[in-house]
Amino acid sequence: MRRKLITKLGILGLAAIFLLSMASYSSDQAVTTQGKPNKPDKPDKPKTEWIEFIGDLVGHQAVDGCCPNAGPFPEYTMWLNFDMDGNTVPGYDRYDGQLFINNYGAGRNRQYIVQFWKKGTDVAIEIIGGVIDFDKRSKILTVTFTDEPCMEMGTGRYITTVNFTLVRRPY
Repeated sequence: MRRKLITKLGILGLAAIFLLSMASYSSDQAVTTQGKPNKPDKPDKPKTEWIEFIGDLVGHQAVDGCCPNAGPFPEYTMWLNFDMDGNTVPGYDRYDGQLFINNYGAGRNRQYIVQFWKKGTDVAIEIIGGVIDFDKRSKILTVTFTDEPCMEMGTGRYITTVNFTLVRRPY
């Protein structure tokens, strides 16, 4: 009788241990399937850059968020020494408009594009070309445009030939 009782208690104990280990195993599986907890988001790095034009196009200011392909296109103040008919103007005319600058093309044919326009006016220029120099250490981009055609955005109408240097660096 005592032997049967000890056997039954032993079997019950083993069953309890088995059930507890199965419960523990299933909760461990749930933890591993959920994965690690999410890391907190990294704060966005400021994307302010100093963008400067020297030559036939003149401008110099800090710009936030320039210049993803889909926009937004930051506000920028530009001085031009020509009008939209290609005539040289005495001094420079000031325009407050939008700016887009970025790489254009790829590989050996890689160039740079500069677009500037003022909504509600006929001022809309596009220049493609330049010699690109990017210093990886200082993260300063310099693009030298020499005798590049300045075209009207949208129509592609030739306006004038321009010479200027674009400098783009972290602010």
